[in-house]
Amino acid sequence: MASRLKLLNHPDKSPQPRGRHHKNISQVKMKPTIETLEGKFWPVPEYESSLVLTAHALRKKPIDELTPNDLRIAFAQDVGAGFLMERVLEVLEEDPTSGDLFEGDLLLAVMRSPMFRSDEEFKKKIATCAERALIMIPDTETRDEILRIRG
Repeated sequence: MASRLKLLNHPDKSPQPRGRHHKNISQVKMKPTIETLEGKFWPVPEYESSLVLTAHALRKKPIDELTPNDLRIAFAQDVGAGFLMERVLEVLEEDPTSGDLFEGDLLLAVMRSPMFRSDEEFKKKIATCAERALIMIPDTETRDEILRIRG
């Protein structure tokens, strides 16, 4: 029994993982989230409304997996928007009318956000998306709101 324990504890004889898909912990790369980039981890919410729970969940979701609706909520609630600029530009450059509630709802949420008002370079890029959206969105109220915010 003692020789068996020595064999199991010997560094060269430790069991090796099988299968070509196995990765060591050091090889696994975590996808960035708002939480990991910000370095702040929110406690469990005291008030459990749908919006609060959604905002908390968005902070944990990998940024490259955020949907247009996720981004709309994040910008509307100012949840990690500074970390989401590249992702939202990617989505809006592909489809400036993107939205779940109505065409252009993501664009409007971004244009109403503090990030749009405070970052001139971001504002210019979003304005370019807005120009394309104005041609594509049939709803006059949405177009009027885009024009009003854009100035």
